[in-house]
Amino acid sequence: MNRLLRWLATFAGVSVVGLGVTGCFPDFSSSSDEGEDDTLEFRYVDGDEESENYLLELRINGPILNSPSNSGFFGLDSSVTYAYQFQKLMEKVAEDDRIQGIFLRVSTPGGTVVGSNVVYDALAAYKEATDSPIYAYVEGLSASGGVWSMVAADQILAAPGSVIGSIGVIGPTLVYFNNPVALDGGLLGGGVTTEGGIQQFVISAGKGKDLGNPFRPPTEEELENWRVNINNEYDDFVTHVAANRDITEQTLRQDMGAFIFGTEQAEQYNLIDGTSGRPEAISALAESLELGEDYQLVRVGYDEPSLIEILLGRAPVELTYEQEQAIIQQDLCDLQTYSFLAYYGDVYQLCPTLEPAE
Repeated sequence: MNRLLRWLATFAGVSVVGLGVTGCFPDFSSSSDEGEDDTLEFRYVDGDEESENYLLELRINGPILNSPSNSGFFGLDSSVTYAYQFQKLMEKVAEDDRIQGIFLRVSTPGGTVVGSNVVYDALAAYKEATDSPIYAYVEGLSASGGVWSMVAADQILAAPGSVIGSIGVIGPTLVYFNNPVALDGGLLGGGVTTEGGIQQFVISAGKGKDLGNPFRPPTEEELENWRVNINNEYDDFVTHVAANRDITEQTLRQDMGAFIFGTEQAEQYNLIDGTSGRPEAISALAESLELGEDYQLVRVGYDEPSLIEILLGRAPVELTYEQEQAIIQQDLCDLQTYSFLAYYGDVYQLCPTLEPAE
């Protein structure tokens, strides 16, 4: 028996080292195992450490994407926001009676229309399920999809010097090579020059199927189709902000457009409710709950996987910093493949390996 126990201990030790497991992943699993605790863990940030009234700090940080290309990567608190992971977290948070309200820190240029709407839906669903307040706090920038997402909040405050706005939708960039005779570093890698020009043959079926072929200009019908689609998404965006922030659609379309505003103008347009420091914004959330100073600000903690989870292969495998950054970079490059973006800035800057045609 002792020999068996020593063998099991040795096997467990090798497994722990070999899998390279780290405790840096929040536990989102809804376990069906009887007696297994799947509640969230939290760590203290600020306030009264003895208080049982939790205010949860969450972040919308960086470009808003849909899901990571690597299903094993949990990108919370990274340089991007993965909308479906955020939604899953909010579902877990709504089940936790310790959370009295959400303090949402926002610093984003926007992202995909789909992802921005998913984040909004997650916040709205939390409010409906819990009747608990959400206070958003803009730290520098909340543009386009960031506005789409954060208008679910009961109050929106911004740090001095922040900019807010860019209520618009952008579609694909179509490139057309007019009478090309050379492609240097392009489709053919090392570049090629010919005397008779370059020809490309695309085999497709369906009118407009090869839209985006750089060797033919788009037809007016194809462009008009995209304009209709973009306008439909823009109409939804305008209606969405108007309904949530009590701004007329006429003001959004004719006065605000897709411009970006400092905090004073943003407040005049009712995009935000005021300008304040972060401590004052947190205190405002606590005061709305009549908590005074009887609260503690917390963040989602990260569980160490149990030995049985490791042995059964249920624990996440550690990714190196370089691996995590490679996943994020690939997902940022993929952002350019989306048809509709609620994004502020040059999307090509997100992917240094791709350059727009001159």
